[in-house]
Amino acid sequence: MSLLLISATRTFQCFFSRQHLLLRSSRLVSTQINTDIHQTKRQDLKGDYPSSSRPSRQYRYYLLSIAAGALIGAAYTLRQSKKYEGLMPEYLSNTELLERQAMEARPLPPPVTRHVTFSKPPREDFPFKITLYQYVTCPFCCKVRAYLNYNRIPYDIVEVNSVMRSETKWSTYKKVPIVVIENEKIQLNDSSVIISAIESYSRMPTKAFKNVSKLYQSIIEKDDKGKLSFSYPNKYFLVEPLLDDQLDPTKQVQTEKTKNDAIDNKVKQTQNNEPSKSFFAKFFSKSKSENEQTSTSNSLENETTTKVSYVKSSDQYKLERKWREWVDTKFVHTLSPNIYCTFKQSLNTFLWFSKAGDWEQIFPWYQRWIIVYIGAIVMRVVAGRLKSKYNLNDNVRLSLYEYANEWVKAVGNKDFLGGSEPNLADLNVYGVLTAIQGCEAFQDLMSNTKIQPWFERMKNLVESGSVGNVVTA
Repeated sequence: MSLLLISATRTFQCFFSRQHLLLRSSRLVSTQINTDIHQTKRQDLKGDYPSSSRPSRQYRYYLLSIAAGALIGAAYTLRQSKKYEGLMPEYLSNTELLERQAMEARPLPPPVTRHVTFSKPPREDFPFKITLYQYVTCPFCCKVRAYLNYNRIPYDIVEVNSVMRSETKWSTYKKVPIVVIENEKIQLNDSSVIISAIESYSRMPTKAFKNVSKLYQSIIEKDDKGKLSFSYPNKYFLVEPLLDDQLDPTKQVQTEKTKNDAIDNKVKQTQNNEPSKSFFAKFFSKSKSENEQTSTSNSLENETTTKVSYVKSSDQYKLERKWREWVDTKFVHTLSPNIYCTFKQSLNTFLWFSKAGDWEQIFPWYQRWIIVYIGAIVMRVVAGRLKSKYNLNDNVRLSLYEYANEWVKAVGNKDFLGGSEPNLADLNVYGVLTAIQGCEAFQDLMSNTKIQPWFERMKNLVESGSVGNVVTA
């Protein structure tokens, strides 16, 4: 009996102990919960947001971020779209304003990388200092250099980094070549305009170069993004300045008149200047033999040819313009697909560019690395697009050969398209070919077409007497 009583007592005590433990545990848990609630309230007051209120506050920050981004984007778009809005009416009718602003923003002195001079005197006097902004193997830049070298006009070169283009950030015109006439702070854009303007001045010098350059005003258009495009309707024409602008108004230069017209005018002028003759003198003068008349005509022709420079027929001028345009619109577009047709050839091309342009002396090693390797990749992609855009043959070499043979056929049995001396079309074709002179495509072109004899004749005339001095820092 006593044993039963002891067992019941222990069981009862264990039961109450467990109840007491559970009650105490529940109190501890509730106390901990209350503590957490008080800490959460205190954190809320301090700004440390609890998980329960975090979504609403996050949404607020998301909305603020989106609004700020939209505001910045709208401001940038508005700035780009209105960048030239106030000036558009002015420089559409007068581009001098835009060019003047570019000249004011241009760093001086320019970062010249090479001085080009000549051991022989220039063919025509050109009294202005020229700075050429270029890529060394850009076909259009090579056109300008071929013209300047042939005429032995000294100039300075600024080699532009083709990736960063920091040397031409001052210019609204974003392509090369760009030529600056330093004496008058005049900017000339587009290779054909540059050549035509300098040639026009050389044929008929004016009191200021501006009197010629103003005749090559550009037409500027702006797209929806604010990007400007430049076009030059008369870039293949040689202009004749007004008499008031000419340095020597008495100088006669034939432009679109035929050579026979010039001789006829000379004959009429000579006849008008002759003193009046008597009846018998006139009668006997009619008895001159045809041989004497022919010799007189020939002597007048020789005199006219001697005194009047640049005597060309209208057909010759038309032929020159036709092939100058052919170079820019057809022939030049076969070059890139041929020198960048594989990645290996593209890389070899850029390595040759680096050597030809003395990039090791001009650019830091990291810039040169970017230009060579990034440029090789980019131009490989561009070459494929150009091939499709201009409907070239799947074997792009065949298109290159086809255009080269077309040029050789136009030259015919003459030394040059211009006859005994090269004209502007000859210089343009030669110039763009020098852009690929160190590439595999050039060697294939010389071997598989008949253009090499003409090219060698041009090279002897254009490159003789040139001296290029690299400017080192």
